[in-house]
Amino acid sequence: MKHVLFTTTALVALTGAAMADVTWSGSASLGYNDGHLGGLSDGINTDIDLDVTLSNAGGYSASITAAMEGGGSITGSDIAITTPVVTINYGEVVEAANSAYSDTDGLTGLGSDEFTAHEDDGGSGAAILISASAGGMSVGYSDDANMEGGDFSSFGISGDVGGVSFGIGSKGDNWGISASGSAMGGTISVASEEVDDVALTGASVTVPLGDMSLTVSANDGDFWGASVSTSLAGATVSAGTDSNEDNQFSLATEIAGGFDLAVDFDTSDGSAIGLSYDLSDSATLSVSYFEDLPGVADEDDADDGPQTSGTEAKLAFTF
Repeated sequence: MKHVLFTTTALVALTGAAMADVTWSGSASLGYNDGHLGGLSDGINTDIDLDVTLSNAGGYSASITAAMEGGGSITGSDIAITTPVVTINYGEVVEAANSAYSDTDGLTGLGSDEFTAHEDDGGSGAAILISASAGGMSVGYSDDANMEGGDFSSFGISGDVGGVSFGIGSKGDNWGISASGSAMGGTISVASEEVDDVALTGASVTVPLGDMSLTVSANDGDFWGASVSTSLAGATVSAGTDSNEDNQFSLATEIAGGFDLAVDFDTSDGSAIGLSYDLSDSATLSVSYFEDLPGVADEDDADDGPQTSGTEAKLAFTF
């Protein structure tokens, strides 16, 4: 009900502001999932996302995204209202601290880019992000949709001064400061944070080496990491390792018959392999296999349970 009321209010208000253009777009999929954690629900299922955007020449717009699964029930909706200065996002949002502060490899970071404050966490099941931009500076505040402050609220400020981008973020007692700029033909980033009473400072440098890109990171907690990426025989390849003995490898390329192949391996997470084929400009057929390591929690496996694996086949459309 909250989603419906908020959506209706936004549409009425912005329709009164003489909206000139209405744009419809979306996606739909039909698939079968057998234990694939990053996919749709197990079994045969459908997923539909519908996006509607109203805009005018004055820089004002309102967009609504509704997600539907299975029997057609609406499982979530996101709303964005944009003006020349202020933007309001409702539903699933990027937390203000996370959008401003950028941690380097080996640091914990602040907030989430998929924040909703679910009911089982004591929240309303939706979140809100309010941001304002002017003069090259952006300020943001995010919270549970009840906007009661506390553990769910976060702040962020970011901008650019003399070619150096900076960000400052805070959430509860946690905070972080970051900056990045050009160096040695590439980029250098530094960040300092205190998360859960642990203070760390880190740096990351990315430099081009011919057709290869090298990134080296370290922090004052004895962490270091290194990765390389390059194009080889039409394939995009990347590999990395760090002081925690976490090794990663990924490859993406086109193979015979017009199929796209993607391979991903991480010793601390799991492995995945996928094939996709473009049936047309708006339809794609894909098959993927995913194996999750035991005792490793991620965005798709919050239960941190035993080792699992599964396969998904999906036919997806955009319109």
